[in-house]
Amino acid sequence: MAIKNFFDLKQVKTTSGGVTVMILKNLILLLLPFALAVSGCASKGFNRGSLEEQIGVQKPVVNEKEIKDILRKKPNLPKPFKLAVYFKRPAQKGHDKTKWRWTDQDKDLISQVSKELKLENAISEAFPILGNLVVDEDLKSIRIAAAKHGADAVIIVDGAGEMDKYINSWGWSYILLITTAFVPGSESDALFLTSASMWDVRNEYLYLSAEAEGKSNETHIALFGSRDEDLIEKAKMASLQNLKNEIINMIKGLKK
Repeated sequence: MAIKNFFDLKQVKTTSGGVTVMILKNLILLLLPFALAVSGCASKGFNRGSLEEQIGVQKPVVNEKEIKDILRKKPNLPKPFKLAVYFKRPAQKGHDKTKWRWTDQDKDLISQVSKELKLENAISEAFPILGNLVVDEDLKSIRIAAAKHGADAVIIVDGAGEMDKYINSWGWSYILLITTAFVPGSESDALFLTSASMWDVRNEYLYLSAEAEGKSNETHIALFGSRDEDLIEKAKMASLQNLKNEIINMIKGLKK
């Protein structure tokens, strides 16, 4: 009814100066929900708990027998050893559905790790495990695939990302609607977590586990920000770089 009355020209007296003000006021009230929808609201933050669940490798130990079985396992790596690397498929669970994938550039992590660790004589070679060779993505299936490659140890890399969009201190100006076209009152944050765990292929001994994170941020005009996928990609690259350094330092420590 409000919209009908607003556009009912019979009710508008164009000779009255107050009518113009009323029209502008009604226009703002009508378009305000759209402006707020475009710009977003306050920052909701990141659900780190959900992201950490997505990058978990296996369920926690739940009884004494399992603890004893784990403690019986001993390190069994030759020096140098053959290392396989497996990138788990994106889970993309939770409220954020931003799509991402592992790229060839991400998997270049393998050659970077291999190059540096060969110089230290920690490994003899490193190579990837293709996803189509893994029947299921549980630890046993990944170890079987690594064994078929002749690997002594396997690193499992996992990741999860999330977006957070909100308005900054300039966002109040979006009430005018037209400002959404030129005022940088919107913020987009991306967080990406990665994890890596290295297991003995023969006896499932856990040699190391590491986590890293990367972030990206963009301040932008409400209608012209970057794609979520592009911001997630930047955060993922930063996280993997940090993870690579963690892996190298930990494997070097195994020599001591």
